[in-house]
Amino acid sequence: MNGKHPNGIITYTAAAACDKGAIVKFTGSTDTNGRPTVTPCTEATDVAIGVTETECAAGDEVAVGILGNYTGTTLVKAGGAVTVGASVSPIGTAVTTGLTIGTALDAAAASGDLIEVAHRLPISIG
Repeated sequence: MNGKHPNGIITYTAAAACDKGAIVKFTGSTDTNGRPTVTPCTEATDVAIGVTETECAAGDEVAVGILGNYTGTTLVKAGGAVTVGASVSPIGTAVTTGLTIGTALDAAAASGDLIEVAHRLPISIG
């Protein structure tokens, strides 16, 4: 994990199962190699670190695109209905206040839809 990651993707160990496009945060714990572990964000106030590239089980290694550093846009698993242009929260919902990780470039009809997001470091809006 140490070093430069020019494409903004870093591999972490998942502390919990993650779907493709899960917005994840650090758990505060480390794996057996001393690297931070990640878990899906569950609260709109969670400070997200990135988005998973694939699904994984707990204990698996998973590639994470680092928000604000990851090359290009990313696919995010929506946490509910999201309109194009909406700010996206750390749990994949549309927000007008609180933390946002980017702007929706696609619409989501329901929770679980994968949408394209122009991502950024988490910032507070509103």
